Amino acid sequence: MSDRVSLEEGAAADVVNRLVDAVDGISTVVGQVQSSFDAARSGWKGAAAAAGQRASDEWTGEAQDLNNKIVALKDTVFEGNKTLANVDEENVAALTNLL
Repeated sequence: MSDRVSLEEGAAADVVNRLVDAVDGISTVVGQVQSSFDAARSGWKGAAAAAGQRASDEWTGEAQDLNNKIVALKDTVFEGNKTLANVDEENVAALTNLL
């Protein structure tokens, strides 16, 4: 006999809400780091300025990669949530038609 696995709509919504909160927090921190770096970089001269620009370019690339992964994760979670809702509706329709 296999164990039954289920997920209630409220629990699924809670997962989505927690994900959105976490993503917002990550985005805020990434923005703060970029702002701090930009503010500090303005005072750099010569080799430090060149190195700072390279570091900024690398940071920007990494931040964009992170953002792309976050967007993909959110899209997957939201799609899963839609699928869950559709499965419930399809099951109700199928069971109703049996009666």
